[in-house]
Amino acid sequence: MPFIMKNFVFWSGVYNAGLALILTCPPAYRLLGLNIPAPLWGWLLAGFLGFSSAVLILAARNLRPRAAFVYWEAMLRYIAALLLVPAGLFGDLGLIAVPLGLGDLAIGLVYMIGLPKELGVSHRALLCDAVD
Repeated sequence: MPFIMKNFVFWSGVYNAGLALILTCPPAYRLLGLNIPAPLWGWLLAGFLGFSSAVLILAARNLRPRAAFVYWEAMLRYIAALLLVPAGLFGDLGLIAVPLGLGDLAIGLVYMIGLPKELGVSHRALLCDAVD
């Protein structure tokens, strides 16, 4: 089965939705070893993840004109990795944050490498929403 970017984008949106649901329930994320200091922060993150989930799922339905949204999501994934990995290793967020951060890094790299390759457009075109 060949790799299809729109399927990857869709399933990463579903993954975000799952994370959002988990972050709305403190006992669930504590069971996984995630230590968020106050439920408000988990709910706030869940809101952001829910929104990005919707963006990714909708972008997957018609990827070419919406690819810039996915490309910018890669930047968010890199920021998440930069925050989660050190917080998991050296902070009190919990070691589960390390694989979550590395997963975000991997997803971001797939977006950033796969979109230009599959759509035949430049990084600049994706960055500036100039995909025609």
